[in-house]
Amino acid sequence: MSDQTGTTDELLAELESRVEAYERGSATAEYSPEGRVLRANDAFAELVGLDPAEVAGAGHRSFVSPEMAESAEYTTLWEQLRSGSNRTGEFRLLWPGGHDRWIRSTFVPVKNRAGEVVKVIEHALDVTEGKRAAADAQGKIQAITRSQAVIEFDLEGNILDANDNFLDLVGYGRGEVVGRHHRMFVTAEEAKSQAYANFWQRLGAGEFFSGEFRRIGQGGREVWLQAVYNPILGVDGQPWKVVKFAVDVTEAKNRNADFEGKVTAIRRSQAVIEFDLEGTVLEANDMFLDLMGYRLDEIRGRHHRIFVDADEAGRPEYQAFWEKLGRGEFHSAEYRRITKDGSPVWIRATYNPILDADGKPVKVVKFANDVTAEKLRNVEYAGRLAAIDRSQAVIEFDLDGRILTANENFLNTVGYTLDEIAGRHHSMFCTDEYAASAEYRDLWAGLRGGEFRSGRFHRRGKDGRDVWIQSSYNPILDLSGRPVKIIKYAYDVTDQVRLEQQVSVPA
Repeated sequence: MSDQTGTTDELLAELESRVEAYERGSATAEYSPEGRVLRANDAFAELVGLDPAEVAGAGHRSFVSPEMAESAEYTTLWEQLRSGSNRTGEFRLLWPGGHDRWIRSTFVPVKNRAGEVVKVIEHALDVTEGKRAAADAQGKIQAITRSQAVIEFDLEGNILDANDNFLDLVGYGRGEVVGRHHRMFVTAEEAKSQAYANFWQRLGAGEFFSGEFRRIGQGGREVWLQAVYNPILGVDGQPWKVVKFAVDVTEAKNRNADFEGKVTAIRRSQAVIEFDLEGTVLEANDMFLDLMGYRLDEIRGRHHRIFVDADEAGRPEYQAFWEKLGRGEFHSAEYRRITKDGSPVWIRATYNPILDADGKPVKVVKFANDVTAEKLRNVEYAGRLAAIDRSQAVIEFDLDGRILTANENFLNTVGYTLDEIAGRHHSMFCTDEYAASAEYRDLWAGLRGGEFRSGRFHRRGKDGRDVWIQSSYNPILDLSGRPVKIIKYAYDVTDQVRLEQQVSVPA
């Protein structure tokens, strides 16, 4: 009898040891048949985001999201557990701070000798990261499917499915392609080739392919695809189907086919010259030759420096310019160049490194337009503005009347520094009565609408002194004809006004 008792005790001890070992590595809780916690280990308390002391006595319902707790599915779960059925499921926890946390739980009802369920044991595992990863992957796949043409094949090339983007691209309905072979999208010649057979053999072996592919759509229409053929691996690591993601590049291919014609058009409308990577002239069109006053035989084989000042050609910056072009860097700017007779010409040009199939620069092509007349006009405008700035008081405002900048003449007229007025409103120069008047509001409303205003205006300088100016308010328009700021040009006529006032006073 004692031997039997000893054997039983040893068996119980072993079972208790196994349970303890399992609980040390698992989040475990015990519930009453009604779902109230009888006991829970620390791992479970951590899993549900509570202090261990808060878990005991809590209802399982309090751990899950409100939607789950109120669902028929949740009610059925506990009814089945109370009837003695094991259950496994995934639950979204009501995690402190509002963050989602998912667990996968196995519920095991424990029965007494009479077969009645006396408690339920839950073993839980945190699967949040897996759920997030799955959701992320699913979201990415959905995004790809929405934006790209997708088609699936078995390993022999038979079509399993295709999304609407792909079907629209090739012009077929789903029922017209599912079950047929990929060869329906290639020419008969290609379908019979050994290269095509090898293509599907290699996909079946797990190789992926990407590139541009010529395909045939409904009615023999040619379609070009930028596509990736991806073998999909099963849990055993072996391919079991092929998914193709594709983008329609037919239009781009057509554009490339048309490229030569466009380049020809550019050569007819712009000055074009070609150089090797060191800057030696290879070719030039008639427009460039006419602009610079040379014949082609006078410049071919010579260096680009014949078109620049000797001082510029000797600078380190000029050498660096060609070194950068030789590395494939693009340059665009306005450049001063020298014609055959020594006169300067201004060009707006782009220096374009031309790359070979390996992406390496092989030569430089320059497209240019003569902007000499434009530069001369701009110089004239700049000179006029400089003259105005020297002779008049000038101040700039935004459309709401905030001061942007002012020149020294204006600052001297009103007695302020630029720091004292920048960002403030024009009304600082007006009396309070005038600033609050309808006339003043109408002034700025008209200016914002693009109206020009001029006249003699009474203004307040620093410390409240009276200033009279003869001025014009000029709305500055953008290329669309919309006002973007206001520039005011003014003369100080304070002394003249005072003299007039003195003369008008009776003796």
